[in-house]
Amino acid sequence: MGCHRIGLGMNSVVKEAIEMFENEEIGLNACKKIIMACKNGVYWCDGYESDVIAGMDDYCGNCLRKFSSEELIEVDRNKYFVVRNYICKSCYDHLVCDYVLNSRLLERKIMEKMA
Repeated sequence: MGCHRIGLGMNSVVKEAIEMFENEEIGLNACKKIIMACKNGVYWCDGYESDVIAGMDDYCGNCLRKFSSEELIEVDRNKYFVVRNYICKSCYDHLVCDYVLNSRLLERKIMEKMA
């Protein structure tokens, strides 16, 4: 049985970070780092990541802009290094394109070394 309290406490930090980002008090990368630190922090007390990002259902996990949840696309958070599993179409197009191009470049380098 896990601890919801640490997740709820970290959620208050996440909400503040998002508000600061929306008010242009901090940048996107700083906000994402705070969110990830909070998500990682819950494991010190057997907490839940889902509690940390509660209330982010309408946010893109990459650019942190608000969208309707129907406009967001589910992705593998770990594959694309985003703060939640749902991202907007613009970020999806950008991240998938970069991922595919980087994968192809890596394959090419490996093939060149083997030749």
